Amino acid sequence: MSTITLKDVPEELRTALKQRATRNRRSLNQELLFCLEQVAGIIPSSAKENGEWVESSKKGLLQVWDHSEDNVYNELLTQ
Repeated sequence: MSTITLKDVPEELRTALKQRATRNRRSLNQELLFCLEQVAGIIPSSAKENGEWVESSKKGLLQVWDHSEDNVYNELLTQ
């Protein structure tokens, strides 16, 4: 991993980012990395893991749930 130093950050911007980080329960560094990943179009590894979890959950649901007429079930599979 490398380090980036950001100079001349306006106090208003720093405050807004810190508040956003607090709302999202992340450190300021984690929030900045998240924002940069979004701008760069990079999928964070945590999102990849969540996507894999959703896919494995769908497979599990298909094995134990056999009610295709159930709208809630069908909505879950289309997400």
